[in-house]
Amino acid sequence: MPKPKNVLDGHLLTPSDIGDVNRSRVIQAFCDYGPLSRADLAKMAGVTRATIGNIVLGLLEAGLIEEVEAPERSGRVGKPARPLWFGPGAGLSGAVSIESDRVQAALVNARGDVIDEAEGTFPKDATQDAVVHVVATALRAVMPRPAKDVLGIGITIPGVVDTATGSVMGSGQLPMLRGTKLSDEITERFERRVLIDNDSRAQALGEKWFGKGRQVQTFASVQTGHGIGVGLVIGGVVLRGPHGEAGEAGHTQVVQDGALCRCGLHGCWETIATLDWLRAEASRMGMKGSKTLDAKVLAAQTDDASRDLLRRYAGNIAIGFANLAHVLRPSLFILHGDAARGGETFRRLIEDETRSRVLPHIRKSVEVVTSDLDVRAGLLGAAGLVLSETFHLSI
Repeated sequence: MPKPKNVLDGHLLTPSDIGDVNRSRVIQAFCDYGPLSRADLAKMAGVTRATIGNIVLGLLEAGLIEEVEAPERSGRVGKPARPLWFGPGAGLSGAVSIESDRVQAALVNARGDVIDEAEGTFPKDATQDAVVHVVATALRAVMPRPAKDVLGIGITIPGVVDTATGSVMGSGQLPMLRGTKLSDEITERFERRVLIDNDSRAQALGEKWFGKGRQVQTFASVQTGHGIGVGLVIGGVVLRGPHGEAGEAGHTQVVQDGALCRCGLHGCWETIATLDWLRAEASRMGMKGSKTLDAKVLAAQTDDASRDLLRRYAGNIAIGFANLAHVLRPSLFILHGDAARGGETFRRLIEDETRSRVLPHIRKSVEVVTSDLDVRAGLLGAAGLVLSETFHLSI
């Protein structure tokens, strides 16, 4: 007689484990939807208000959430239920965004409020030790004392990061950070858990928790400028791939036998949809100010040549969007960087150009928007890394 199939994969949950899971799911709901009442939570979970009440009570007593004022709703009879939301001092995280020559650091709460900020700079030829020192100095300026009041520290960099090990696998802008020294040094100095991720993925996570990606299961967060960075959220989870190597959409080939890309390949999306392409094309056309041209300046011009160049620039960005729309089916594209600074005129052009390049049955659902988080998206994403890890949330 065959042995019964093992259908219990892993250990059974203890009552304590079940309580932790329930608390995590309630916190996940707040991150996904914002302030919610007890009735909202009970309806979403399909349980009684008494069951939700017991879970909420523990979170209230821990000081993680609090009751906030209900929004005014005209024409409704009766007293509205008071929503629950993270307290202003709850879920404190240290957040760091490292760019090619500067560091931004912040103290962020679970609401997504930036409580304090600091920054530092370093030369492009700085050593690894020098960059780590700048990061530590900026963090020390914003971290509360004692540091144990902070859940952890999230760090974002432009490069390939293995989030499981905290190792920087490679970065064209910050080659000196390769390895685990950044994570190890900051962990040792602050005695807090340190989580590191790619900056584009962090921006996507920031949008998922605090921006226009909230309540959207599948979307793309796109940073344009001198390069293209894409953070993809698929089914509510940030796409990372093995060792953090997924998401290099800027290096998908869009032009056969095209120009040489900085990555060593030819015809990459980055070769036709960045500031380098825009400025080179403007110079070829004999336009004044071509060396410093960007989407914002170009969108303000009214002559025919400028309008034509702006549309071609939008079309080149839209080529990549259309490819993503066909393969992974994000209906929402959130703009950061140069494309976002191009304003409403440029946003509308990119949306129109994208829709013209996708199949008819998905055309109307494609939406291009500009981020409300601006330059803080990366910092908020860094904080989101810490919140997700601490409360076992899906990211």
